[in-house]
Amino acid sequence: MAALHFINEVVQIYLPCTNIRRSVEWYVDVFGYKVIWEQEDSANLKLPQGPLLFLKKSEVPQSLFFIADNQETPVISFKTSNFEAFYDSLRWKGLSVTEINEYGTGENGPYRDFYIKDPDHNLIEVNEFPDLKLPQYRGY
Repeated sequence: MAALHFINEVVQIYLPCTNIRRSVEWYVDVFGYKVIWEQEDSANLKLPQGPLLFLKKSEVPQSLFFIADNQETPVISFKTSNFEAFYDSLRWKGLSVTEINEYGTGENGPYRDFYIKDPDHNLIEVNEFPDLKLPQYRGY
């Protein structure tokens, strides 16, 4: 008997932040988010594609990442189609980014990524995964 599937997609990602205004400005400036709505204790932001980003005020800092292989690992990843230009623009803005990592071969070339932390030190990966256009990854 086939399993029933009730879930269609990821709709929203929640991130903790200690200052909503500062975080909204950062995500708008750095990643190009548009503000759907903003309140003192929360905000909802969107990109042209993908889940909404819900920022929720936390009274104490609670940076999101986990430890794997003795290093901090992000829980959120963004894809860019203009990897090197985006990386250079973040460095030009004076933002702290890691070195670019390149690994694997993939069907459409190697994977590259780097990490950046938002104002509350939530660890974020930025990548250019070339295979995401393959049906087994995205369905299109």
